[in-house]
Amino acid sequence: MTKPKIAVIGTGGTIVSSGSTATQMTGYSITDADIHTIVTALPELNDIAEIATFSVFNIGSSNINLSNWLKLVRLINKLSEDDYDGFVVTHGTDTMEETAFFANLTLKTDKPVVFTGSMKPASALSADGPLNLLNAVRLAGSPKAQGKGVLVALNGAIHGARDVVKTNSVAVETFKSPNSGPLGYIIGDQIEFLTESAKPHTLQSCFEVDETDTADKYPKVCALLCCADQNSDFLEAAIDKDYHGIVLSCTGNGSVPLVFEPVLQKARNVICVRSSRTGSGPVTEGMTRWQVNGIIPSGTLNPQKARILLQLSLKKFGLDQEKIKEIFKTY
Repeated sequence: MTKPKIAVIGTGGTIVSSGSTATQMTGYSITDADIHTIVTALPELNDIAEIATFSVFNIGSSNINLSNWLKLVRLINKLSEDDYDGFVVTHGTDTMEETAFFANLTLKTDKPVVFTGSMKPASALSADGPLNLLNAVRLAGSPKAQGKGVLVALNGAIHGARDVVKTNSVAVETFKSPNSGPLGYIIGDQIEFLTESAKPHTLQSCFEVDETDTADKYPKVCALLCCADQNSDFLEAAIDKDYHGIVLSCTGNGSVPLVFEPVLQKARNVICVRSSRTGSGPVTEGMTRWQVNGIIPSGTLNPQKARILLQLSLKKFGLDQEKIKEIFKTY
């Protein structure tokens, strides 16, 4: 039986990090080791796939930016034209859900694309990176994963990029899909899908990355946290700094602080989206006055993912409020 050909693409993160001792689980550093070194140290990969490695950057994912995303998506789009059967992206866990969601919306391939990483550095006792990588390669080489959109696979679970979120700062079982549950599981050499995402992705998505795109061609979009005893200083500052998109990480079911409302009423050339800081559950239409003022509910997208969808929407559709509202209902 012919082994699948898998491109493993390294971007940095804990999976290529090392501590000073085998029990150091925090405060470790990214090493100079690239993804080729990590793959070479796991010979079991050669039993299940033909592996090629690519390193696009080597950073902690808390420092990742739009330019990095554009570079990564372009690389996968280009490689997908070759005879690779699937792709694995190793990535830091802090913003993995955001990079995966951006890729889910902009990649133009139905070949499996699987993000993975680790919560423990490579130097740690019982490091989770090697098995996560082995499982991700197995998943990327499976015909079952084709056409499923971008996947995130850690700790034996398979999640869809749209719904997955990091829920714990240190636990290996940190990745959950609070609103939908996992898409499936990997147990040994068995891959079991239970469901799939119903939202548009990859080839179904209206978004794409052009070869000429640079980060400065994308509208500025920020996410602002709402909390008790809030004033409108940060909101006013964002508007003054020409942010065309603002996502509010609201309390509860997207409750907009009263102090924000007169600022948003006066704002011009700004699209505002209401999301929730609760971690699960939908944000619905809400108060009539919010609808009148054009504040768009995010549905089940958390603030960080709503920011990505809003930025892509503003670039493609400009300040077309009704179109962007429809996009948030659809995606």
